[in-house]
Amino acid sequence: MKNTSNCDNISEHLNTNEFPQTNTTPFTVLAPKHYLNQISFEAIINDNIQWDRDQWRVPPGTLALSIVLTPFFRADKRYPLCSVEEIVEFMDTELVFGKDYPHSYFNDDCLGLLLDRVHEAGCPGLFSMVVSQVFANFKIPFGRIFQVDTTSHVYYGDSKVCEEENYEGLKVTYGYSKDKRPDKKQIMSGMITNELGLPLYTETLDGNTADTVWLPDAMRHFRDLFGEMYSDSIFIADSKLVNKKNFGVLFDKTNPFSFISRCPEKFCSRIAEKTVSEAYSLNEWEYVGPCCKDEESKRATKYEVQGFDKIVHGNECRLVVFRKLDGDERLANESKKEREKIEEGIKKEFKKPFACEADARKAMDEFAKKYKPSLFNVTFEIQEETIEKRPKGRPSKSQQKLKITSEFYVKLKSLEQNKEKMEKRHQSLETVVLITNVPFDTKNNKEIFQLYKNQQVVETNFEELKKPSMFYRIFLEKPERIEALLMLLHVSLLVRVLMRITARENLKKENEPLRIDFGRSILKNPTAEKMLRLLSFHYIMTIDGKRVIITKNGKVDHLNKLLKLLGLNLESG
Repeated sequence: MKNTSNCDNISEHLNTNEFPQTNTTPFTVLAPKHYLNQISFEAIINDNIQWDRDQWRVPPGTLALSIVLTPFFRADKRYPLCSVEEIVEFMDTELVFGKDYPHSYFNDDCLGLLLDRVHEAGCPGLFSMVVSQVFANFKIPFGRIFQVDTTSHVYYGDSKVCEEENYEGLKVTYGYSKDKRPDKKQIMSGMITNELGLPLYTETLDGNTADTVWLPDAMRHFRDLFGEMYSDSIFIADSKLVNKKNFGVLFDKTNPFSFISRCPEKFCSRIAEKTVSEAYSLNEWEYVGPCCKDEESKRATKYEVQGFDKIVHGNECRLVVFRKLDGDERLANESKKEREKIEEGIKKEFKKPFACEADARKAMDEFAKKYKPSLFNVTFEIQEETIEKRPKGRPSKSQQKLKITSEFYVKLKSLEQNKEKMEKRHQSLETVVLITNVPFDTKNNKEIFQLYKNQQVVETNFEELKKPSMFYRIFLEKPERIEALLMLLHVSLLVRVLMRITARENLKKENEPLRIDFGRSILKNPTAEKMLRLLSFHYIMTIDGKRVIITKNGKVDHLNKLLKLLGLNLESG
């Protein structure tokens, strides 16, 4: 357009219909599609669900691909299922899907039908096929360390079918909310990952599913699914795995499981607490230094350890007690905050006087009960004050001029630390007690602790899955579609993990540091989110069928390096 220096000229040009047809396809979509092509994702869907080629305008694999790619379109915005059609309209569909489909073919009715068919085919089975293709096409070790965990997903829809009599499907209901939304119904999802964080097994669960029940069941399903590949493996889970009933599964004589978990406080007659006391009594701590992340950092937490062989419910176990060497500072901070809380409570509760001594003592007893678990011993004293009050009006000759009454004030007498409680809290703050049946000659004490601390990879996956751009809220009404959608978004999560693994491995091969991070800083240990943010500056503009690569920051060399890290290049398309 020429001569568009003022609004009148611009308005004139808007009415001329001279604008070319344009589409914008971000590299944040094209890079994930590359990985999905490598694992033949569309073929897996097309070959394993029921559909009529004459009736479907878009193959189900392509519809599924559009859902899996939706979270990559923009990392800062969540797109509901009904917005897939809107997203497709912006993109070059021939570039992404191999054919120039109208965006109306991706409406919510078509996608809903797809989800129904995906559910009918079996979500766990389809996901396992995708996982199998990952290991067949990528040089990624299956691993021997597996992490097991669950999370909850808040539900905002209206799934009345779950309340019908004799309903046997996925139940959207109330349960323990890990999102801290007990007022909302929910569903649960469980996941097993390897050390690299790659999701190997996922399952959508009823909203009231208990971790103590699902964790051992998932481990059995995982073993049945992968057979001999799980042999000599170690499963890591949180303390919900450890109870007397589950020990029957973990120590099964035919197929036992090797596991590492945090020992619950009340488990087996408080064996964790007793073992901590034994460790402090023996005082034979072995210095193991920093563990896990940032081991080279001067601020990294350092640890000492003692290990104990114990018989737990008739089974040989190891209890490993780790002590942080910065526990004194943490206790001092907690003690200070607790003292301030008590002092503030005293000011609030005993600001006004009491009419009688009995009321004052009752308030003192209630305060002591409220702060009984405190680290401090609180003692009060009651001070009586007499007040002379002059009666209202003009007193008669026989009436006393002044009326004497008493008020009772509760005053703080002493606020002292309880030495016994302080010692127990100190031990609690600085110690972690793990329980395992892994022999010492297989994994020593420090290795056991490192494996447990690295459990955060599955928690990180859940954080990714619950981001606004992924699966933050559920609005679908049919539970079957919820299950199918969550399975497809687990595929999106799997692709994100593949991007992170690939980028980090290729980064190690670089001879020189890559200054392609924000502010031209050196790129180190990039996450999938970081790679996607860096890719978001680059896209392909399609103008009347002609494609041009556009870089918002003008740094084409950065795009080449990003694609190389991800295993792509511009020449290969």
